[in-house]
Amino acid sequence: MNKFSVWIAALLLAASIPAQAGEAAGKVSYMSGTLVAQRTDGTLMVLGPKSEVREGDLLITAKDSYAQVQMNDGARVTLRPHSNLKIEQFHFNKENPQADNAVLRLIKGGFRALTGLIGKRGNPDAYKVRAATATIGIRGTEFTSRLCTAKDCKDDETAGAARQVVKPPIPQQQVIGRVMLTSGELSAKETDGKARKLVIGAPIYEGDALSTGAGYAIVAFRDESRVTLQPNTVFQVEQFKFDRAAEQENAVLRLLKGGVRVITGLIGRINRDKYQFRVATATIGIRGTGFDAWCNGLCASGADNPGATQEKPLDGAGVFVWDGEVALVSPGGSFLVAIGQAAIIARDSGQPVSIIAIPASVIENNAPFPNSIPLDMEKLFGEEASAGEPGLYVMVHDGHVILARGDEKLDLGRGETGFADSEALRRLAVPPAFLSGDMQIGAETGNQNSNPSMNPTGCMIAP
Repeated sequence: MNKFSVWIAALLLAASIPAQAGEAAGKVSYMSGTLVAQRTDGTLMVLGPKSEVREGDLLITAKDSYAQVQMNDGARVTLRPHSNLKIEQFHFNKENPQADNAVLRLIKGGFRALTGLIGKRGNPDAYKVRAATATIGIRGTEFTSRLCTAKDCKDDETAGAARQVVKPPIPQQQVIGRVMLTSGELSAKETDGKARKLVIGAPIYEGDALSTGAGYAIVAFRDESRVTLQPNTVFQVEQFKFDRAAEQENAVLRLLKGGVRVITGLIGRINRDKYQFRVATATIGIRGTGFDAWCNGLCASGADNPGATQEKPLDGAGVFVWDGEVALVSPGGSFLVAIGQAAIIARDSGQPVSIIAIPASVIENNAPFPNSIPLDMEKLFGEEASAGEPGLYVMVHDGHVILARGDEKLDLGRGETGFADSEALRRLAVPPAFLSGDMQIGAETGNQNSNPSMNPTGCMIAP
């Protein structure tokens, strides 16, 4: 019998010794390898499947070991090898959502988490993960957190084990825009019908239909284009790809209702044919410009005839140019609109025509110009410099998290990676390679390391 077998046998013989512990927080649902819990009184317990995890426990995984804990609120936390995670606080009462509270501290290694009810049903700030350099505020999400003490996380020697228990990584959807300003409610409806509220810093994805309430919003895109959404507007990003290295550049934007102010970016300036702005049955062809577009009345209702009249030019589809020029194109023809001019789709003919008397409300539009807020593209869409450096990494698979360091905050959405160390808080353009192995850690892989002789509280390590 080797030393490891002797050690395990000694642990099993000590299993009947009582141990003091805090409030039950969850149970081990999956294991591959060894998981130890250090209780608040210093007692060490070797845990197995169905063993209780308690408030105050320091959970420790050994080399080549994975463990998943099912928390009482439905959350799932999967620890990777060589990890230390302390459950500093965990309070969940079905009858009192406002009393919910969960604070986890990552001391070493990393984990993947799918959040439960805490933070969703009561106080949105009730669920936090802390590390030496930053705090992760959870907003109902699925994310991976990794703490590296050496460059490229080379302090972790489990790369081979990771390849054995994880699935191939799933490509993450790219963030193509970000909210720069809101003065009221702003939401996004995804292509699958799922809706989410947007705040300043929130990410925008291809396919999102953005809706405003009574206020304005400004959105910046990867190609440096910007759009101001006016009140009661629905605006869809049908297609948007901007990757200079891969030579992917195209945008298809659609105004479904309301009004927008637009400044074109690199796509519209470099390759005009790759940038399309649509209003009902019309297309606004870009020449590198700034313009206002509107879609009201019949246009907003989806009628076959979206046109307006000279008497009521805002009751339909139209455009006003305040920089450069555009071509308003419909099935009935096309019309070149120069700076200071406006045009509509005529209701009687379906052709684009110039507005003879431009209403003062068009010329004196009080919506903020999209370029009224300066852009820092690296902060908005990430930088390469910190990838691989020692520090805390957070990769968001769904939902969003708030990564905070002192007074600095970074809102990370689906597909984004954030980084924090003692000096910096950054959004990364590309996640470091060592995070790719963590993307599909789950309970479906590996073998259940069940031991029928182990009691539900675990196996105590005798003093």
